[in-house]
Amino acid sequence: MASVSAAYLELANRSKGELAAVFNAGSPPAVAALTGFEYRGYNHPRAAAVLGIRKFIKAFYLNGQGQPSGCNTPVRQNGLAAEWIAKPSPEQPKRYAFFRVEPPDPDAADLERRAAALLDYGQGGNRAYDMARVLRDYVVRVEPGSDELLLGKAYFVVAGARLTHSYFLIERYRPLADAAALARR
Repeated sequence: MASVSAAYLELANRSKGELAAVFNAGSPPAVAALTGFEYRGYNHPRAAAVLGIRKFIKAFYLNGQGQPSGCNTPVRQNGLAAEWIAKPSPEQPKRYAFFRVEPPDPDAADLERRAAALLDYGQGGNRAYDMARVLRDYVVRVEPGSDELLLGKAYFVVAGARLTHSYFLIERYRPLADAAALARR
């Protein structure tokens, strides 16, 4: 597989403040353009490396009701320049932290919700005790008109209040091989 783009590497090395400026200048992705693909992801905070979640894969598909949905896949933490290798194996990737994908809502009170697609883990069918349910990701295009490289802003939402946030990158990686199985989930 091809390695990440030069733009991906450059963004991965930017500061949180610089990523905030890129995010604020971004535009919402076309939700339909995401479905059927896996995106290789990289969590910006260094603490993600300690937790073993710096690198990941996001898969986008249509669920059984035809709604844009997605999930995460853990990958080997082998450095940004190395291949994204799904765990426990590429043939049997673990799928977890499911989310529903919502297009921007121009009438939302939340400005980020107006200008970004929402990955809502609270609507992803995760079990009641699954901590993923408190995650909300907002994603925007880095380049106007392109859904190849997206910048995300992740929040923990507890009792309706957004707590801390961090940034992540996702870049189109490959077609999603198990979209039909995920739709039946």
